[in-house]
Amino acid sequence: MKRIRKILLVLLALFLVIVAFLVYKIFWDPENTKQVFYPLSRQEKGLLHTGDIIMRRGYGIFSDGIIRVQNSRYPVSHCAMVLADSGRYRVMHSLSSSVSPIDGAQIQNLQRFLNESVPGSILVVRFRNSADTIGLIADRVRKYADAHVPFDHEFDRTDTSKYYCTELFQHCFQLTLKRDIFASQLDSNATGIYDLTTFQDTSLFEVIINHHEKQPKN
Repeated sequence: MKRIRKILLVLLALFLVIVAFLVYKIFWDPENTKQVFYPLSRQEKGLLHTGDIIMRRGYGIFSDGIIRVQNSRYPVSHCAMVLADSGRYRVMHSLSSSVSPIDGAQIQNLQRFLNESVPGSILVVRFRNSADTIGLIADRVRKYADAHVPFDHEFDRTDTSKYYCTELFQHCFQLTLKRDIFASQLDSNATGIYDLTTFQDTSLFEVIINHHEKQPKN
């Protein structure tokens, strides 16, 4: 009986070690939030406008998983919206508390966003619409960022009280345009989650900076 109990205790201890290792790898491993200085030239920064969408590939298994399941031309896993004001560059996006001190929508320094990007993975696009319309979309995003609306950990499109990264922008675009330009991607997206393919539709978005092809727009 004692031997069985001892074996069970060993198995339990082994199980807890495995669980602890997995939790560490998913949530606290520095590789998941690795920061390396990512350069963006003065010329490239000069191309940025408020409302531009900037995409990157992040570090870690979550980013790798997103890239695997989406039907994307470029291997990017996260997006933000640019705030460009008198030479000051920031981004608005929604992040999980597993990788950010703030859970949900927030405003962040552009360089910090860049530093959490895999080298060569930055892609910036601009909505093919009037500056006024883009400004209205950006104003809506900023209201959510200022309010720190929570991150949607359940990835539930029907819950409008919290948003994951692409869901935040889908919501703000739809409210402003009175139509959903993201809807068609769900026909070919088995996950039911808004991914980054709509931002790579060149009929809707113009490419401004593309480090995947290393050809910034003049």
